[in-house]
Amino acid sequence: MIRLRLFLERIGLKRVLAAALVVVALVAAGVVFAVVQGGGKKASTTASSTSDYTNLFYLQARAPKVQVRGCLMYIRFTWKPDYHADQYLGAPALIMASGTGIEGAYRKTFKASGMSLDVGPITLGGGYRLWSAKVASLDGDPPGNSTLIQAGPPASASAKCG
Repeated sequence: MIRLRLFLERIGLKRVLAAALVVVALVAAGVVFAVVQGGGKKASTTASSTSDYTNLFYLQARAPKVQVRGCLMYIRFTWKPDYHADQYLGAPALIMASGTGIEGAYRKTFKASGMSLDVGPITLGGGYRLWSAKVASLDGDPPGNSTLIQAGPPASASAKCG
């Protein structure tokens, strides 16, 4: 108490009151500014919602397995889990495929061993073509790397069926 009293005597009571008045005015101005800028909304309502947040995962796209039987071909596209993919175990995956005979969207369940898409029989008549598949999303989240796998028939098979 004695130090506070000596401090006030040395500075002066009028100066201390003037400084307190300036601080109160600045706080009041800050409150008015916050209300005008925020429109009186709470901070939690202005934050982005969790639906705007996307989590990225990574998959290893494996080489396709191609099996030719006469002029028909069967393809197995395979993806293995990689970085951050373990959190999607059991989640639905959306796979987009393109190419004659396999065009469309497929749904698969993502497992610890990965997932695969088996397509076929595909006719090899009509010359050389290219088929591809990619994982578009796991549980609604996009991949962080390219998941595209492409397959084509062996040269010997497309020559005799073309």
